[in-house]
Amino acid sequence: MRWLYRISFYRQIQLALLLFLTIPLLLISVMSYITNKQANEENVRSNMKGIIGTLANDISKTANDVIYTVNQYSASQLNHSHSDLRKLKAITSFETFADYQSYTSIAENMTFYVGKLSLMNVNVLYLNQAYYPLVGSAKPSDIASLRKDIRFEHLPKSEASTGIVHWFRAEQMDSYDDVFQSSYYLFLKKSIYDPIRHEVLGTLFVGIPHSYFDSLFHNAGQGAFSLYEQDGSLLAGVKNSPSHFIDGADSGKKRETVPVSGTTWTLVYELDTTAVFGDITQRFWYTLLAVCIVLFVFLFISSVIAKGLNRPIHKLMRVASQYGEGNSSVRYLVTGQNEISLLGKSINDMLDNINALISKLENEQEEKRTIELYALFSQIQPHFLFNTLNSIKCNLALEGDQVHSETIDSLMALLRAHLKVHEPLTLADECKLLSQYVSIIRMRNRLNIKLDISLTDHFREVMIPRLLLQPLVENSIIHGFNRSTSHPLIEVMIREAFQGIEIRVSDNGRGTTFEQVARLNQKFENEVEQVGDSGIGLYNVYRRLKLTFGNSARLSIELGEKDRFVSKIYIPMNKDREEKPNVESDAGRR
Repeated sequence: MRWLYRISFYRQIQLALLLFLTIPLLLISVMSYITNKQANEENVRSNMKGIIGTLANDISKTANDVIYTVNQYSASQLNHSHSDLRKLKAITSFETFADYQSYTSIAENMTFYVGKLSLMNVNVLYLNQAYYPLVGSAKPSDIASLRKDIRFEHLPKSEASTGIVHWFRAEQMDSYDDVFQSSYYLFLKKSIYDPIRHEVLGTLFVGIPHSYFDSLFHNAGQGAFSLYEQDGSLLAGVKNSPSHFIDGADSGKKRETVPVSGTTWTLVYELDTTAVFGDITQRFWYTLLAVCIVLFVFLFISSVIAKGLNRPIHKLMRVASQYGEGNSSVRYLVTGQNEISLLGKSINDMLDNINALISKLENEQEEKRTIELYALFSQIQPHFLFNTLNSIKCNLALEGDQVHSETIDSLMALLRAHLKVHEPLTLADECKLLSQYVSIIRMRNRLNIKLDISLTDHFREVMIPRLLLQPLVENSIIHGFNRSTSHPLIEVMIREAFQGIEIRVSDNGRGTTFEQVARLNQKFENEVEQVGDSGIGLYNVYRRLKLTFGNSARLSIELGEKDRFVSKIYIPMNKDREEKPNVESDAGRR
């Protein structure tokens, strides 16, 4: 994927749009096409099953009606003991009036039974034993033509005696042009057997014309219908139906087959799916064409727009390049209010600010050099001051003024602490500095202040920022005591707290009020430092705690017994904090 970062940004945008718009659109189109095609295939197959099932029921009913009619006629002849059929079984012409009467009786009887099938325009033909047509419109000469086909011969006695029927297809073009009026007939053939004389009296043929099947298949809708016998021979069908049943449909076609109830026939329904799915496929290709056109238009328009965007971007790049080469006066020419122009204006402002910052830094560097020279010079003064104070302390000690000598020693310790305020120290040393600070205050203010420090050995080596507790003790002295205070006492108690330590600084001075305590705690919570307001020293302690020990450290003010002012510090303890607090941040702040 590294090649992606080598092309321009707007090319990446084009590629992203192509990937996230065109490809999903193509996938949606393909999935929609496949889904619609599958749904249509299911619908087509379901419709085909419904249609072929209905047609099979109609054909089964027709075949059963024809068989029933033929069987009824045969039964009626048996009831009349075949008298008329016996009389006319061998005639080839009517020689007596009695023969004509028998012929008329046979014809009327046939008309009665076959009249039920008149709606199908069936062709009824009865041939006596001598193949003379007693029923039907065929001539003796036509019969001679028909007999060329063995299917128009009488059934053997063995088959005729069982009452079996045969179905076969006879087509007009098979030398039957003068015999058949229809292009083909589906004939039912049954020979009438005399059970008394054990002979075949004649054969009855009932032909269903092609017009019946054409009408039936045409009304069923699109597709090719074919009716096949059990041996695969064609019985009926539309034009170009195969003469024999072939397993499997041709490519591009759907096939459904169903057996016709009550017969040995199979009805086949084939549908050309090109006509069914052609519209779906055509719409799919039209969609792909539209996507390709939209893609081409998108690439063209995006290229034009991208070039328009690239020109001001290249101008911005030239401005940045020239500025980097040292031309600090170069600026972008703002000519509009679009995003690039606003960006150019912002870059111009940034360059102006950079120039101003460079000028400021140059001035600060000059000032820094001056300060460094002054700092080097000022390093001599503390050394001189400490030597002088040390000489005074020695002289006082030699003269026996031990009190003032110790006071000078405490002052020197505090001065050293202030000079090294950025360095941490242990709680034990911090408490020692508190004692030295109180000693100086006793001498300066002439107050007999007592400092009571409770520090266990467990916490003596805990590292804290230098002079962290001194402002709390100073606050108690300044705001808590006056000359009328008897036996002034400051208590510093250091004890263990939950996952840390707690330092309490309290005094027995004049105390404070609930409102003042709430105001100070609110100031700590809001982290607001008010210049000139009381509590600045406390706020500085709060800030040093946060910078050194993090947000879990805290400083709070409480009301003690008799409304005493109590400062409470909580310092979280862990291995890192216990070894070395984060005083660097505090030193940087100072």
